[in-house]
Amino acid sequence: CRYSTLFNNQVVQLTGEVTADLASIAKAKLIVATVSQWDTLTRRWRQRKVLHSVSLLIFDELHLLGGPQGPTLEVVISRMRYMGNSATKSDESSSKKNSIRIVGLGVSIANAREVGEWMGVSEKSLFNFSPKVRPTPLEIFFQSYEQSNFASRLMAMSKPVYHAVTRHAPKQNQPVLIFVPSHKQAQLTAIDLMTYQESQDQSNFVDPKIADSK
Repeated sequence: CRYSTLFNNQVVQLTGEVTADLASIAKAKLIVATVSQWDTLTRRWRQRKVLHSVSLLIFDELHLLGGPQGPTLEVVISRMRYMGNSATKSDESSSKKNSIRIVGLGVSIANAREVGEWMGVSEKSLFNFSPKVRPTPLEIFFQSYEQSNFASRLMAMSKPVYHAVTRHAPKQNQPVLIFVPSHKQAQLTAIDLMTYQESQDQSNFVDPKIADSK
């Protein structure tokens, strides 16, 4: 991959397909891991000294804190913050600083300030960009749901999503991108949209040329 070239092939991927090799991790300059794999690896961080050399940690998709992986992501962030604080306290008497810098990335979050405070982010280091800074105009429409359960809320979103697509992107030359939390949910959402299309007899919901090419 492109990162392997930048880091002289010193890149390790932890996706669960292979067992984590501590020797390879020790030689790596860049580690790409899923939240679940990093959670498993860092549970014994006191014994695994190789993890103490990590100086920068980047969490992508922080907006998934409210999803199924949210508890795991929350535990991992809290653990890495604790590791960083422990390393800072242990190095106060020496010139060596081994603290961990944590960077979180995500789409627009309504409670970005609260999430930042929980992660220990200072106000000047918190960036919550407005849609106005986008290079292309963006209109935002909100749809509220009463379901508190995550799975139930996803089920309740299917029909409103269909109506949102037909209302805001009525022309075939306007592409639509729908974000879902998992591969399984992507399949379920696609099936629901096609079901609603057939029930409403909306033959122009999907471009026939695109459908045939799939």
